[in-house]
Amino acid sequence: MNFFDKNITLLEKHDPALAARVKGHDFPDNITVNLSREGLPIPQIAGINLHSQYHPIKEAEQITRDFKASDDSRTVVFGLGFGYHISPLLKLSEVTVIEPLMSIFRAFMEKVDLTPFLPGVRFRIAEKPASLLARYEPSQWNIFRHIPSIRIGETYYQQLEKGISVRNFISNKSLRILVVKPIYGGSLPTANYCFDALKILGHEVESVECDKFADGFFSLKDATKIRQNAEVLSKKFINLMGELTAAKAAEFRPDLILALAQAPLSPEAIFRLKELDIPVAFWFVEDFRTLAYWKEVCHAYDHFFTIQNGDFHSNLISEGGKDFYYLPQAAHPPIHRPLNLPIPKKNKYKASISFMGAAYHNRVQSFPRLLDLDFKIWGTGWNTDTPLGKRLQNKNKRVTTQETVDIYNAAEINLNLHSSSHHYGINPDGDFVNPRTFEIAACKGFQLLDYRSDLVNLFNINEEITVFRSLDEMKDQIDFYLNNPDLRRIISERSYKRVLKEHTIQHRMQEMLIHVFINRLNFLENIDDSRRDPLAYCISKAGENTELGRYLKEFEGEKKFSLKTMADKIHSGEGALDDNETLIMMLDQLIQEKV
Repeated sequence: MNFFDKNITLLEKHDPALAARVKGHDFPDNITVNLSREGLPIPQIAGINLHSQYHPIKEAEQITRDFKASDDSRTVVFGLGFGYHISPLLKLSEVTVIEPLMSIFRAFMEKVDLTPFLPGVRFRIAEKPASLLARYEPSQWNIFRHIPSIRIGETYYQQLEKGISVRNFISNKSLRILVVKPIYGGSLPTANYCFDALKILGHEVESVECDKFADGFFSLKDATKIRQNAEVLSKKFINLMGELTAAKAAEFRPDLILALAQAPLSPEAIFRLKELDIPVAFWFVEDFRTLAYWKEVCHAYDHFFTIQNGDFHSNLISEGGKDFYYLPQAAHPPIHRPLNLPIPKKNKYKASISFMGAAYHNRVQSFPRLLDLDFKIWGTGWNTDTPLGKRLQNKNKRVTTQETVDIYNAAEINLNLHSSSHHYGINPDGDFVNPRTFEIAACKGFQLLDYRSDLVNLFNINEEITVFRSLDEMKDQIDFYLNNPDLRRIISERSYKRVLKEHTIQHRMQEMLIHVFINRLNFLENIDDSRRDPLAYCISKAGENTELGRYLKEFEGEKKFSLKTMADKIHSGEGALDDNETLIMMLDQLIQEKV
């Protein structure tokens, strides 16, 4: 019997994202399904039967007999097969099944009736270990391991087990992380959120504040009208930022360096940082089709995180990228949150329809059809001499983050049309989700957004978020939801809960750390106090019983130990300099001259 259509209909009610994913797969060629003596389907893959060919139900009862459900943890099953071992476990408690192979799930959906498994079973199919572990606390897992499934997916489950160890380690011991911020641009707020989120997670975080040099950067670009000379000056400035980052890293001694999109690091600077024998990662929170500088640096980073999948990853392979990993944008709840706005602010920002963003081509072409509505625009680049531009509320001045949060809170409908410089209306290649999507949801605001291919993996469409696939549908959706405030409130509440559960910057940073260190367990285990404490490190390198080591011990108890700490103390002293003091003063002078 073929259960597939019936099962898809049932799964769509409980997990529409998974239903959409499995519908895109045909029955796998590498799985053979035979019948047991009792006439039950038994999957075989790579010559391995995933259940007994004779009595699969009896076998399932035997292998699960000693498993005990726990009141304070969730039963998690490693391996799906055709679910015979899951049925007896489901009698004890709800179950989460982790299965790495979509092919197994596709065969299961065709050959096994899904009805007895729902709603008690949550299927996590073909999800990356770091993604799973960032959203679910493994210390609360009561794990049952289905041995035949683990034999088939051995590499995946090994990675999952290592990921659990990494998650436990970084939950109990802080890392030192250096965040390299961009000089300017839309990724700068994300860099600030990453810095905050890593601190909230309990790590020791420092940053290279490249944005403080923005005025100097732009002054250099304006210093000459000769393009070739301007490019030389810009390159020298980028090199200086690389030197600044290297100096900061040498002093801070991080366990990880994280650079954000448009961080001013050349390949040469990145390779210098890698000499510290620590991972150097990059989060490219931009559209790869719009900003192409990624081609110059992708080969240099140890880990390259992207907000786009598919085509971008294929391009990264051709450009020499090593480890690339899909990591979508997110919200930062300490900033993006529901507000009870005072009356003056509510009156200032309220509107039936609000849009916050720059005047990209597709928006300028699309929004005039909304001029018969109470439609307000905030952002930059709008032509205020046009009927559409007259809806602009901020005179093309920069909108602060706090103002943005106020706008999201005050609007009845927040319109979210992703930017495009050359499309009319909706970008047919829309394969990333902008931060606004998560931020509006975190403010418990209602939004309408253009359909994006990856959205189905982030939200339940129509239940947690509402989309339009054409400009006509956009207008119809606006008219419908303006007349249905209760439905707006229900959907906003659902999207808010989903974001807090799975789509915060903290989730993304946790996922990033697990992925970076999942194959570096030895590195984590070898992190000791001498690596974290610059003074202890210097003493260990000099040797405790050497003249220099004994001299350095005099600085124990200093809250922030550095070369400057020693130089300042020497300056305040009296008498002739000994050999150690002379060396320290010479080093301090050299560094000052270099800076």
